[in-house]
Amino acid sequence: MRTISKSLAGAVVAFGLLASPVLSADVQNQETLAARVSEHSPAKEPYIKDRPILGWTLSGDSLQDIPGPIRDVLGSTDATKYDDAYVAANKGSIVALQMRKDGPDFYIIGKETFDGKYTVVALEEVAAKNSRLMERLIPEVKAMYDAKTEGLVGALKTVPVEMIRTSAIGYSNDAPLTIQAPWGEQTKPEGQDAFLVWDTGENQYYMVNQDETGLPISYIPAN
Repeated sequence: MRTISKSLAGAVVAFGLLASPVLSADVQNQETLAARVSEHSPAKEPYIKDRPILGWTLSGDSLQDIPGPIRDVLGSTDATKYDDAYVAANKGSIVALQMRKDGPDFYIIGKETFDGKYTVVALEEVAAKNSRLMERLIPEVKAMYDAKTEGLVGALKTVPVEMIRTSAIGYSNDAPLTIQAPWGEQTKPEGQDAFLVWDTGENQYYMVNQDETGLPISYIPAN
């Protein structure tokens, strides 16, 4: 899998450097994404979270501080690679522990985004309102939930998020797409659309893939 340099990624995230990492030719960088958005003037679709999620609180400075069952599949849905610098820069945020039909969708929520757009809720609220997540949890994380392991929290995104379809800025649904994201790279598979979200904390776009219904994973239309 193609990734940006771990040391460079850490520097960009931790210190806000403007230097652009060297990317493979087929990875769409932030400048290209912004140019396509400007060219196509796509519609912005508002979505909100429809149910609380589980999260693992980032209380350490490295990937090794994250429990193995979570760390081992972190970023696997979008082929995202994280490094210690990104973990340290987002200490106090959470790893979102979401599940797709085909497996875990675990990813780190940026600290500024978490602080400004999420609220912590009781673990019991996750079980009551997100039964689909609970049914799909991998056994190791389900055991952590049953034991009410310290570090697990419930979280709900409380503000609408505007998203842009990648197809609306000229990318084919039939082909895979890999983009530069604040934490490295993200990939959408061929045969489906995806959604771009502007991260105001990082001043960059990141990508949300579709679920089996065609909506962005774990979101519903806000209207």
